[in-house]
Amino acid sequence: MNIQENITRLTDLENNDSLSSFMNHTSQQNHNVYQVFYDFISDTKPKRILEIGTALGGFTTFLKIICDELNLDTNIRSYDIHKHPWYDTIINMGVDIRVENIFTENFVDMYDEVKEYINQQGVTIVLCDGGWKVGEFNLISNYIKEEDFILAHDYAENKEIFDERIYGKIWNWFEIQESDIKECSIKNNLIPYKKETFEDVAWVCKIKEKI
Repeated sequence: MNIQENITRLTDLENNDSLSSFMNHTSQQNHNVYQVFYDFISDTKPKRILEIGTALGGFTTFLKIICDELNLDTNIRSYDIHKHPWYDTIINMGVDIRVENIFTENFVDMYDEVKEYINQQGVTIVLCDGGWKVGEFNLISNYIKEEDFILAHDYAENKEIFDERIYGKIWNWFEIQESDIKECSIKNNLIPYKKETFEDVAWVCKIKEKI
């Protein structure tokens, strides 16, 4: 698949427009994210993807399209706290969308079924793109396995880098930085994966190092 040819709408940061589209499926993502994630999924061949924050559903749909394109047997489960009518179409494509809050108050814990989902055999990719990325990343990182990946959107390493290199150029939203996840990264043996590649689309990506 030619990813670039299938990008049907570009992000317009000059007008503070976060929307881009892949095959007319709209996401709140920088338009360069599609090539980055196509390469990522192709390289890692995950058995499952856990997404926090379905929202417009365009990025979820993109993930399903490329997993099918790559002939991967990848289960995709996406959680959101709001129900939208377009979710039915995505569910019919084979994506497991669940409308519920899986986290306890202050993100102290989450449903056991989510922990069990992550810990099934094979590579799990966790995408933190819900209402509080910091809480999501810090909690879920405690439960991923060795060689699993955990990512978060709206990321910049720090405010200075966001202001100088990212705002107005890559992405206009800043909800998580390295200091927010430094402690859990050390605790859980998380190391950066293709750091610059993901930061160029406002994501952080870490892999749990095999000991």
